[in-house]
Amino acid sequence: MKPKIEKVSIVKCSNYEQKKVDKAIAKVLELIGFDFSKYKGKKVLIKPNIVGCFPKKQIATTTNPAIVEAVCKILKKNNCKIYIGDSPFTRSEVSYKASGIDKIAKKYGILVEFETSELIKIKDQKAKVLKQITFPKIIKEADLIINIPKLKTHSLTKYTGAIKNLYGCIPGGLKQRLHNEAHGEKKFSKLLVDIYQNIKPELNIMDGVIGMEGEGPSSGDTKKSGLILASENAVALDIVVAKIIGYKPKKILMIKEALKRKLCSKKIVIKGVKELPKIIFKKPTSVEMKKTRNMIRSLFKEKPIVCDIKKCVKCALCKNHCPVGAIEMKPYPVVDKKKCIRCFCCIEICPEDAIGLKK
Repeated sequence: MKPKIEKVSIVKCSNYEQKKVDKAIAKVLELIGFDFSKYKGKKVLIKPNIVGCFPKKQIATTTNPAIVEAVCKILKKNNCKIYIGDSPFTRSEVSYKASGIDKIAKKYGILVEFETSELIKIKDQKAKVLKQITFPKIIKEADLIINIPKLKTHSLTKYTGAIKNLYGCIPGGLKQRLHNEAHGEKKFSKLLVDIYQNIKPELNIMDGVIGMEGEGPSSGDTKKSGLILASENAVALDIVVAKIIGYKPKKILMIKEALKRKLCSKKIVIKGVKELPKIIFKKPTSVEMKKTRNMIRSLFKEKPIVCDIKKCVKCALCKNHCPVGAIEMKPYPVVDKKKCIRCFCCIEICPEDAIGLKK
């Protein structure tokens, strides 16, 4: 029996002009041979990446509405019932509006706030961390799930892509609790794969036109890649994207774990380009520090997370979203080193880029 071949398509797209995006989306889907006709009249859930409201870097932080609209146009032609949902870090209503996704949802379908949705619990004895997972009911009701992540690096997991984007399917404050239960890159990566193997979106489309490098997923620098990618397998997509931005895929623990569980074929075929693009992304500070951890261990342990009071507006979002209550406002955020589990939620949630790692 021949091993399954995973196809990943890559198409260049220089900006978010709607006509260009429509054309690029149509092409990446054609290249992998994705057939929407079998989902005619069916219920479709689109899961974009809407981290929150970050006015200064929104274009680099969240899935662009032009990508979502291009997909919705195709679904509308097939008379699909369209749902768009996520569970952002900051308040859903504000986050959807800031991303522009709210307008697309009103135009084509229904906007779903996962944290206020009807929930179901799914048991999975094969899971490594989450033997029971709480999901919005729409996850299991949908006939097709389309996962649309944003191309970014990540302070904890090195890279955030198709697998990691599904963490947003966990509703509201439960995400913070899970960070506490599965702290550390290794255990958290296993948790992410537990979630993925219980969702397995049938289609994954990467918004790589403009992404983020460095202190991603929200405090890094804007990085233009000019690419849109697609695959029916999220792991295959992440493997290809990791190579493009300068990572060895197996160094990203969620990819390594997914491969260990045989959630992706070893055979991956690239469509749309003759050679794999090389667009090296700047790594997060946490990754660079790990390389020389033995040399700077005392400094790293002593004060890893700090606040830049020149940038801080004392909004207390970091304090309110810390899963272990390690932050106090005095009047600026102060991190308790003994309590801190280095999940970097505080860095991720800060809209002013005021929280970061001290080298």
